[in-house]
Amino acid sequence: MFGLIAAAFGMAIALVADVAVSRAGGSRIAAYGASFLAGFAAALIAVVAITPQLSFAPVATAVLAYGAWWFIFLNLVQALESSIRVRLVNELRIAGGRMPWSVLQQRYSDTVLLGLRLNRLLAGGAVVERNGCLHVVSPGLKLIAGIFRFLKVSLLGQDSEFGAKHK
Repeated sequence: MFGLIAAAFGMAIALVADVAVSRAGGSRIAAYGASFLAGFAAALIAVVAITPQLSFAPVATAVLAYGAWWFIFLNLVQALESSIRVRLVNELRIAGGRMPWSVLQQRYSDTVLLGLRLNRLLAGGAVVERNGCLHVVSPGLKLIAGIFRFLKVSLLGQDSEFGAKHK
């Protein structure tokens, strides 16, 4: 019970940290990092402070519950921020509830969306262009891509969900 209370306290602190960094103009990555670390520290401090006889079980419960809840929080925030459906509905709302189909098709074509994502990667320095080719230079991005490639090959038996077989 003490572990769950500590994890809930950690989540409250994580939410405050996320909002504080975001309002201060920090990037989403900085807000996520501050949120996770502040909440994790708060959960650990809380479980030590409220547990009468400190043992492994409440600490493990606090850490595991906090980690699971924070992961849910991360995915919820990312879904709310980046979901095309949310953006479409917001654009329609701003436009007074009506927008020509052609305008939406122009703004949300595959080419436009690919360009937005590539520009973000280029601007962030994770990808660079050399001799007309794009190269991933971010070690973290390479690691994440490798993990997902491994999972796709292991679970799907192919590199891509679009039909390309693993070689």
